[in-house]
Amino acid sequence: SIIVVLSSIIWGCFFYQNYLLLIIPAGLSIIFNALSSLYMPILPASFDSNSFRKQQIFRNVFRLVIAAFLVFEINSNIAFLIWADALSSIIFFFPLINTIKKKINLKEKNIVKDDIIQEHIRRFYSYGFSMMFWFFSSQLLYVGDRFVIQYFLGEKEVGIYTANYMLISGVSGLISAPITLAAFPLIMKLWINRDEKKMVKAIKDMTFIFSFISIGVIGGTYLIAKPLAIISLGKEFNTGYTVMFPIVLGLVVWQASMLGHKGMELKECTWIMTRLIALAACVNLILNFLFVPIYGYEAAAWVTFASYFLYTILIWYQSKNYIKWEIDIFKMIPFIGISIIGVFISNSIEIENVYIELISKASLFSFFYLFLSVLYLFILKKYRIVNFNI
Repeated sequence: SIIVVLSSIIWGCFFYQNYLLLIIPAGLSIIFNALSSLYMPILPASFDSNSFRKQQIFRNVFRLVIAAFLVFEINSNIAFLIWADALSSIIFFFPLINTIKKKINLKEKNIVKDDIIQEHIRRFYSYGFSMMFWFFSSQLLYVGDRFVIQYFLGEKEVGIYTANYMLISGVSGLISAPITLAAFPLIMKLWINRDEKKMVKAIKDMTFIFSFISIGVIGGTYLIAKPLAIISLGKEFNTGYTVMFPIVLGLVVWQASMLGHKGMELKECTWIMTRLIALAACVNLILNFLFVPIYGYEAAAWVTFASYFLYTILIWYQSKNYIKWEIDIFKMIPFIGISIIGVFISNSIEIENVYIELISKASLFSFFYLFLSVLYLFILKKYRIVNFNI
């Protein structure tokens, strides 16, 4: 993949010189994100949740700060969003490598034993090989809509869609990351102890907490999408703010599915995950080809949500055969109601200054949602309807 990306950059230097500001950071971002994704799983597997958490949170914070600085201080150019991602990937890759080197201390004489080699080959074939196809399908699910948009609508619409997609995915990932980062090391620890009952409860509780935060993120996105796009992206790209709401819906259910399919990962039944995500990716492409020519890039955003939702539902259904993913749907309904009411109240604020409008709406909604949600959680805890002591 590195050879392909480097070849694309060289090709762009000769034939697409006007787009070098986009091609170079995109290539660097792909290379270093791919390398990071290979090494990052070693940290939670080594029970180093602290380093894992720092890598994810600080990297997202750094990317957001750099993007804001470039956009506000230099120019509202989509290329700066990609540069921010590339720089954060490069800067945090080298500390990651140093940490991994300290974790891995294998002696050569132990590595070259035939039985160890055969065992790793067997595990790679049954686990790693299927995960390669899973990652490929997930990337197809992630970027496939942009190819369809470019084919039917052209480069301008791809730019508008991508700018808004990257903006909201960065914000939502920063907010929801702490929950998933806290969950994975705990689940790994319970798996080592072979305590499946506690694993089911841990995943259930983490899903509930994740839902509490994510429903607030969804409501906040619907509320501030337009002023956020105007401030961050400028006139050329802010018309695509309408895609933010369905995109964040899709990202939330996708991140939830990462909790749900942990049981399949740990039991090394990744082939079922691969089949399900391949199905979701195929559905994504088919629906995009059907609806994007008619309804434009907004259809691509809703198709993205539908595809992620399909994968999540299939994972939930299949999890009963591995480590069951239990979801308290009825306990989440009050959060949805609080979020809707908060959006309705906060949306009544109308201020000409877009900066003040964004801050005012976000502040009022956050206070309203957090206050009532925490009160609801306190009531559940008091009457022992929920118990988060794992």
